[in-house]
Amino acid sequence: MKLTKPPQIPATKEWLNVLSNEYHFKYIQNIDQIPDNSLWTTSCSKTKSIKKRGYPKDFYVGIYNQLFYRYIDNLNLNYGIISDKYGIHMQHECLEYYDIHPSDLTLEDKFELGGIIREKVRDKGFKQLIFFYPSPLQSKPYFEILWYSKLPVYYISKIKLLDEWIKD
Repeated sequence: MKLTKPPQIPATKEWLNVLSNEYHFKYIQNIDQIPDNSLWTTSCSKTKSIKKRGYPKDFYVGIYNQLFYRYIDNLNLNYGIISDKYGIHMQHECLEYYDIHPSDLTLEDKFELGGIIREKVRDKGFKQLIFFYPSPLQSKPYFEILWYSKLPVYYISKIKLLDEWIKD
């Protein structure tokens, strides 16, 4: 079986057009665009603790992961971390430590990880994902994995939009 390559995301402001029109992801720019019954996600991080096993908060300790956890915890939202090894590391899963860089992933790896994400997310009763990361250009490998999941994906680059929820 020959895999279809994900659309190329340009390193220009055109990334949003490609994400919207070719990936069919929705870009969240205000609080009203956040859908219900979504699983919140962000990418794994280069900065990982070296514990042998752990939950996402034990492993993925980069600055943007910490920001993500702060908002998710404040709002008591369900989440998973998009993982280069596990597809998605769900918040209550205790898994083995790993160190894989996204640049090491082949197209086949991304396809397989996307399928794992789809199964795990559906098994947990979610119909769509919200993916947070401040830089769309640094999110390219995760966009590709999420594209292969074939789930509806909403992308948010400004998690501070959630301050409006916290105030309500």
